[in-house]
Amino acid sequence: MDVLRTSFCGRVGQRGLSVLEIIISTLLLGVVAAVVFTAFGVGLRAASLASSMNTATSLAEEILVKMTASPCGASLRQTIPPEPEDPRLARFRREVSVRSVPGTRLWEISATVSWTQERRERSVTLTTLRHISTACDLVGQ
Repeated sequence: MDVLRTSFCGRVGQRGLSVLEIIISTLLLGVVAAVVFTAFGVGLRAASLASSMNTATSLAEEILVKMTASPCGASLRQTIPPEPEDPRLARFRREVSVRSVPGTRLWEISATVSWTQERRERSVTLTTLRHISTACDLVGQ
């Protein structure tokens, strides 16, 4: 008969939970909820940073494509405005660097896209090398 009257906590003759058990379970639930909500916030910030880095990388890739478009290097002389044309991308700033590698027919092109996120300056830089063939000299380009 005692087996049938055993409560959830294993005590004979008691029914329900004590105040101490309720307080402990409420505290435990609060700690677990705080950890879950903190992890959720960290995840949202990481997703936002990843999205911004993806946008910056795409802008830098776009610059490199424009700068390396002509086979004989005519596109290396074009200027890229610091702000993108799309107003939704106004927080991103672009910077391009083109320099010849001494003693070779190579040009180094670097595109840096920077922005401010969470009060920190962030940036993505992509660099590529472009070879200008001697055939371009022969055709006058």
